[in-house]
Amino acid sequence: MKTTLKSVSVLLLFGLITLVHGEQDQFTSIDFPGAVNTQATAITPSGAIVGRYISANGQQHGFLLTNGKFQTIEPSGSIYAEVNWINPIGQMVGDYQLTDGTLHGFLLSAGQFITIDYPGGRGTIPGGIGSNGDIAGAYLDDQFNLRGFLLRKGVFSPIDLPGAKGTFPTMIVGNRIVGGWFDSTFTAHGFLLSKGQFHSIDCPGHTNLFLSGFNSEGDMVGGTNFANGMEHGVLVRDGNCIQIEFPDSIGGYANGITSKGDIVGRYHSLDGSIHGFLLAKERTH
Repeated sequence: MKTTLKSVSVLLLFGLITLVHGEQDQFTSIDFPGAVNTQATAITPSGAIVGRYISANGQQHGFLLTNGKFQTIEPSGSIYAEVNWINPIGQMVGDYQLTDGTLHGFLLSAGQFITIDYPGGRGTIPGGIGSNGDIAGAYLDDQFNLRGFLLRKGVFSPIDLPGAKGTFPTMIVGNRIVGGWFDSTFTAHGFLLSKGQFHSIDCPGHTNLFLSGFNSEGDMVGGTNFANGMEHGVLVRDGNCIQIEFPDSIGGYANGITSKGDIVGRYHSLDGSIHGFLLAKERTH
């Protein structure tokens, strides 16, 4: 894939989340039963939610939440797993670690796990899967730097922002890809890759913007840091960075978004615990 850096930085406005067009923001906390840490990473238009949780023994697992019921998702033999995305037809991608320490990606489709390994990589992390099955993600090179890839119809193509210390594509919609990249100081920035050209994205007054989710409307979600280092979720929409804040929380991150604007992610409660959340757009009539 031929790519060029079209713009060094797209500076956006930053404001607080507001109610729009008669919609009401409804937050719901998400906790896997018995888990000490739950994080939601993606949601389908029908409301299926995936993510990761840490059980009481300290082991991380992937999960699927449908119709109020949780299901653990992990390849056989793994000691660590997470689900990073689910597309509208239920295909999931994520990564897992084996007892020998190797890190692999996976595709779960029609009940079957398929391992994804970038050729020559030291570890593979699929970030997102489009409705057509295209997969965007990252792998670790020989120096353990993150390098991006696109997996389309079984063929890998590299995705690397020119001059970046690391590139991590996280989601693909059609031919547009979002994610994060790291500069020479390892500060994170968001990016949009469209028509072979990178657009770097930052929010003024905030650092370490990283984008994880993207929808067909062009909305992007992720997280950024305030000057004091506190992380908060962010929605990038129509040239604005809009803060996503779970009530009475002390930070968080927005991971996934649907075409109608439902958002999932994680938040830190006042006691320091980490929980998943759903921010649903409920229309009033």
